[in-house]
Amino acid sequence: MKQAARTVGASRVPFTDNGTEHYEIFSRALKKVLSTDLALETYAQIIDGLPTADIAYDRRSPGLFGDHPIEEHEELCPGAVERAKEFRESFDISVLTLDPQLIRAFSRAPVGTKAFCLRLLELIASSLHEIAALLHQLDLRLHHGDIEAVTNWVMEPDDVAHLRPTLLSHVLYMEHEVYPNGVADMVGYWAEDRIIGGVTVFDRRAEEAGAFPNIYLAPNRARTTNRYWQLLDDQQQALLKFLVAEDGDSETANCPLPILCTDENVERVSHQFAIARQVYRDIWERRPPTKEMLRFYAGRPQDAGDYPDINQLWEAIERQYPSTSSSPPAEEVSESNNTDQSEEEEERGDQR
Repeated sequence: MKQAARTVGASRVPFTDNGTEHYEIFSRALKKVLSTDLALETYAQIIDGLPTADIAYDRRSPGLFGDHPIEEHEELCPGAVERAKEFRESFDISVLTLDPQLIRAFSRAPVGTKAFCLRLLELIASSLHEIAALLHQLDLRLHHGDIEAVTNWVMEPDDVAHLRPTLLSHVLYMEHEVYPNGVADMVGYWAEDRIIGGVTVFDRRAEEAGAFPNIYLAPNRARTTNRYWQLLDDQQQALLKFLVAEDGDSETANCPLPILCTDENVERVSHQFAIARQVYRDIWERRPPTKEMLRFYAGRPQDAGDYPDINQLWEAIERQYPSTSSSPPAEEVSESNNTDQSEEEEERGDQR
């Protein structure tokens, strides 16, 4: 995995201005996302070096215990937001390096087609990731205090289970020793989630079969599902309308970000099976689960929040048995009991 990631990282190239409509649309779409307060806040956190307390705890598994010193970081340190604004104003797209195959696929797709839209969304997600990684690598660290002391704080001296190289991290994307840019890519995945609503991944199995891949988000926020969830058509359309709208168009004001999972997003993939089902952006972004991990997850309860099909099952039962108790009619219960009795008698007969 590490070698594959390094090879991909080394092959990336800038998407330079070639005077085409494709580049113009991509450039305008990226700048539009960067102009949002959400993007500004996200990149300012990276420039600070630490997330604010509310952002640090807005994570599915924050891993923060006791009187963690991050709780004192209620707002960004002076200069972080201003520096983020300066970066945004002077940002040059040519500093980004992206997958050359993705750039070619986008450039060849006719404008407005589904292939064009899918590649545009992937380019935007990859670019937001790369910008975050670049900012982390600049090592600006405007935080007034010891960043490592906060990041590495533990309740007990020998408690190393929850140590991580940065608090700007996504719970599912922690393989910094594999990623081309190391810890900077961890920060990139975190930024994707904060801005878009999750790490943008694709159904590569469908793509290999020649079909258009479905888009999934891998979320990190607290109080949301821990499963990858597929975007609905109207969610994709709202995002695309925002991205491709001309400057001054009314759609520009209708920013749908972040896109968060709802009960209507019923198509989901458990994160431990995502790589095996070929739902990813890059094959090396997460390690396949071990057998021990799969056994652990298999024994965990499934709640309706993460598994909306459970709700659908209960709704189907209630439609079939519309009583308040959702119980089958008495005669059916009686028949069932009689059947059970008969089966028990047959079993006793067999034993004799």
